[in-house]
Parts: sequence; structure tokens; C-alpha cells
Amino acid sequence: MTKQYSLGFISHSQFEKEMRSPIWWEHLTTEKRNHPLIKEYIFEQEFGSHTFLESADTHLIRLGCKVLDRISLLNLSDIVVSLKPKDEWEYMQPGSTLIGWFNHLQLPPENLTNITNIKFLDLENLYIHAEGRQQKILYRNAYVAGECGVAQTLAELQKLDPYSPAIAQSGRLAVVLGYGNMGRGATVELLSQGVERVVVFSQRQPVVVEDKLPGVEYRQMEYSFGNTYELFSEGSRRPLIDGILAEADIIVNTTIPSQLQQKWTFIPENSFHQLKPNMAFIDPVHKCGHGADFTHVTELEEPVKLIRKANHSIWYNGCNAMPSYRPAYASYTISQGLLDHLDSLLAAVTGDRKVFSMSKSVVSD
Repeated sequence: MTKQYSLGFISHSQFEKEMRSPIWWEHLTTEKRNHPLIKEYIFEQEFGSHTFLESADTHLIRLGCKVLDRISLLNLSDIVVSLKPKDEWEYMQPGSTLIGWFNHLQLPPENLTNITNIKFLDLENLYIHAEGRQQKILYRNAYVAGECGVAQTLAELQKLDPYSPAIAQSGRLAVVLGYGNMGRGATVELLSQGVERVVVFSQRQPVVVEDKLPGVEYRQMEYSFGNTYELFSEGSRRPLIDGILAEADIIVNTTIPSQLQQKWTFIPENSFHQLKPNMAFIDPVHKCGHGADFTHVTELEEPVKLIRKANHSIWYNGCNAMPSYRPAYASYTISQGLLDHLDSLLAAVTGDRKVFSMSKSVVSD
């Protein structure tokens, strides 16, 4: 007889300003509710109240789901989904599985000495086949991160520095570095914000880049010996910082580090002064030292900050505020990803088939 599982969903993380919820109740179709591997759905009380205008408890109960307090949910669920766990494992039963993001923790939970017989599945490491290629199970979330990083930065700069060239320059030039899901999201948002000229760089030749957007220029870049270069059709190359990056009013870094290429350098340390004064460097990837020596995660309370060296300054957003910026939109996208690929999620729990099918060493641009 096929084993069935109790699947529990924590409403939102207990970490400060985390407002996203993992499930939009309207996505729980009859097919999903009657999934052969799921015995019951359990949701935390006041589910989604931090994200939406009201909690979804009444709707969830009407659909036949259980709604319980947090501790009871953790005690009874075989599988728990919590976007940013804090201490959920301390209340879960042996042999159960916790699914979420764990990069916000100082120590991975499996390294804690008091954890026994709990399986941890990191959403960052779960891959599926979608849109013709291998992608993270929540690959659409990267698209949202690119969109929100641009939207939040420009909204903040309207208040902080309306004379920044990212806001006030006539014929603004934005350069997007990388054209994966995050880069596409950033590019779409730049266009919707009325940025007049958008140039996208990818490791791929422009002729093979898919999903091109009208009105956007596509060019090729390569990393070599501590700098990143634009490649020209005749075979020559030039450091990006000596050309288009020095002209940019907005730069968006969406290149993803990998084991083969752990960091890129777009702005060498001695070239900071070549950037336009008070331009905007938007960094949804926000990995320390990736892209430039000044890149880092910015605080939730101050997402956009001034980076100053000598008498030269730019605006920088390390884009750590996605949990609280457009949370309903982000939650809708996460919910879609989890439920659209529920079979893959359950397969990762049961080990029936491999969903960790892409190595972190693969470069994504």
C-alpha cells in the first residue's frame, strides 16, 4: 500500500519582516487536494494574515484542510514547508522532512547537535525540468527578485535622491548583467519603469539568446583574469568598466555564482571612480564580493544605501528586502511553483526519483 503523508505549511517565518506565505489557497485545486500521496493538508492558524488582507483559515477549512496552531502542526506533519525556518525542527517528529530556505541561518540545521532523524530539503537545491531546461523548483521566484530589486530601488531613490541619474537622467541607460530568470525579471521591470535604453549582457552570443524583449540590446560578455569584458563581433574585447558601465545610470547584477565561477568582477576596486556619481547599482544576488568589492546584503531597514570611496559615491541596493516588498505577488509566485511541481517535491522526500539533477557548479547567466 502506498504511504500517504501529512503535509503542513507554516504561514510565514518568525524572522523579522518576512511577510511571504508559501501557499495561495486558491491554488489548492481539487486535483491537488486529492493527491494520492497526501493524507491531509495542515495549515498554521491565521494562515497568510501577514501577506494578504485577511487570513485564509475559513477558506482552507471549507476546502477540507486542517488549521492548527504552530506546535501542533509541527508535531503532526510528516512533511513541513516553512520558507525560512527558525526552530521548526525542534518540534517535529523523528523521520519527518522540513522543506525551506536555510541560507539565513548561521549554521545549517543538520549541523546542530540536537537534531536527530530529521530530513532537510533546501529549496535552493531542488531542480526540475521546466521550459525546456533544468531549473530550480522555484525558478519563477528569481524572476520576481529581479523585478522587485529594480522597482524597490527606483522607488527608494525617488525619496532619497531624486536627482540621481537613475531617476533624473534624460535617456537613462540601464545595463543588466546576466539574462537568466532574474535578469529577465529585471529587464521587464526596467522597461515598465520607462528606462529609455536597456542593454543586456550574457555569456551567450546574442543570436542564440532566447526570450528577447523588443527594444532591448543584447551583447556578449566573458570573465577573464579578474575582469569582465565585452566581446565584439570582429573578435576584439574591452573591459566593461572602460566602456558601457562607466556610462550607465543603472547597473543590475543578476549573474549567479557557481563552484566553477565563484565570483565575477565587473567593477575592479581601483575603477570605482569610473562609475557615474550617484548612479544606482542594483544587486538581487547580493553575495559579498561578487560583482564588486562593495557588494553585500543590505539591511531590511535600509535597503538602499550610499557607497562612498574618497569623494566619489553611488547608490547600492543589496536587495535583502524581497520578503517584505510586494509580498502578495511573491507569495503567489511561490505557491504556483510549489503546487505546480508538487510531484517533484514529494519525489524529493520519498527518493523515488532524482530532482537534484543540476549541480551548483553550472553557471547561470
